[in-house]
Amino acid sequence: MSRSKPIVGMWFTLIALSFAISMTGFTPQAYEPLFGMWPTAVVVWLIVALFFDWVVQSTGLGAVQAAVILALAQIIGTGMPGIMMEGMAFGDALISAGFGMLFWVVSAGVYGWLSD
Repeated sequence: MSRSKPIVGMWFTLIALSFAISMTGFTPQAYEPLFGMWPTAVVVWLIVALFFDWVVQSTGLGAVQAAVILALAQIIGTGMPGIMMEGMAFGDALISAGFGMLFWVVSAGVYGWLSD
């Protein structure tokens, strides 16, 4: 029971951040989510929260430390190839990296706070 509280807290934080970002002008290009926008976001963020819990539990890292490592891996794995191989604009890559780091670190902070 003690692990469910941080997982659910992280999940709701990710959904809230998604909602807040969707209300700004930073919307992605046209796409068609598998189940529609919000049902897909709910499912994806649940998978991310469960994965994050597994990473923290199996490595013993602190929540924010694990989040920074995962965010940097995401940036290196998607942002750099996007710029170098796909011609993605550097500014777009920076914005994407910033939002990625924001989502990981804020939600991990909630996870860590609720874990104590």
